[in-house]
Amino acid sequence: MTRTVLLAWELGDGLGHVSRLIRIAERLRDEGVRCRFAVRQLELAGRAVQSAGFEVLQAPLARVEPIRGPDGTQPVTVGDILGAVGFSGVERLAPLVAGWQALIELAAPDLVVTDYAPTANLALFGGPVPWIPIGDGFTLPPFETERFLPFRKARPAFEEAQLLEVVGEVQSARGRPIPSRLPLLFEGTRRYVITLPELDPWRTVRSAPAIGPIAPPPRPVVGVPQDSYFAYLSAGFAHTGRVLEGLVAAGRPGSVFLRDSTVHQRGAWRERGLKVWDRPQDMRAMAEQSSIIIHHAGVGTAETILGLGRPQLLVPRHFEQFANADALGRLGVAAALRGAGRFSAEDVGRALATMADNPQFAERAKHCARQLSARPATAMETVVAACLGKSHP
Repeated sequence: MTRTVLLAWELGDGLGHVSRLIRIAERLRDEGVRCRFAVRQLELAGRAVQSAGFEVLQAPLARVEPIRGPDGTQPVTVGDILGAVGFSGVERLAPLVAGWQALIELAAPDLVVTDYAPTANLALFGGPVPWIPIGDGFTLPPFETERFLPFRKARPAFEEAQLLEVVGEVQSARGRPIPSRLPLLFEGTRRYVITLPELDPWRTVRSAPAIGPIAPPPRPVVGVPQDSYFAYLSAGFAHTGRVLEGLVAAGRPGSVFLRDSTVHQRGAWRERGLKVWDRPQDMRAMAEQSSIIIHHAGVGTAETILGLGRPQLLVPRHFEQFANADALGRLGVAAALRGAGRFSAEDVGRALATMADNPQFAERAKHCARQLSARPATAMETVVAACLGKSHP
């Protein structure tokens, strides 16, 4: 009988989660496994799944409510994220879990692989279908702890004990076991942190280290850069304009790609003297010709630039990116601008000059890239073997 695997993605934006699930599914298909997908966003992610030749279903869509905590609107723990997507009340959580359970029964999988899908994890908890949660350090918190560890020093918006009570009511009504603590929702039959161990913010408390990204980092660049920088930034970020002001004032050669920008926005910055690309650029080509890569410290971009061996000037927007910035800073390959816009255009120019004029940044970046290129890339083989019920390679 053909083995069936359901690959599920619930939370998060963009194509990062579904892209790595597609890579896994392609390998499983080569092994004769039937793969089906349940995705949050059908228009973009669903199209990518279909283009890869797989069936796709609409995942139950959790509404993400604003976090209104005593110390701000940013999550303090994973519990705050769970509360925002429905774990704060039975009336919200029960229908979502029922939807996931019905979808799982419809797909009739032998195994489910979840990527940032906590409600799917709950639907699977204590049930007959084995499941493997995967994710980076942020989206797959450690299951070993009694409570979710805090991202920052502040009071959470949702009390974990109350969230657990809601989970208990939902599970009791389903006739399923109740987890004794919420982090167990991320344990699964097996689980894999698929990022570089250096970028896992919870690496000191995990019983098993991160196994590395599904797609290993690229090989180091070898060219002599002609430009000072390449910036890959979001036009929707409130403080991107200040970063660009700093680049204009710095007067150093470089180029920019502004994700989600308009023709008018790009034209306005060109008139100010910036070279702005209309379309996404190949990151390897940009690293070949640029001394420094400027970005928001997303884990995928951070891993890529680490592999390419260029220093990174970071503009983090939220906890995950701040954690990545801290990790890259400890490696000595990056500097970061202060969060919440607490930097000036002059700060951008000074940071760029410090990194460009200090050869130690480039030397450490090249050293890290050489180390990564020499490291065995086994993440894909490990996950595929687990999906096939085989021993780890």
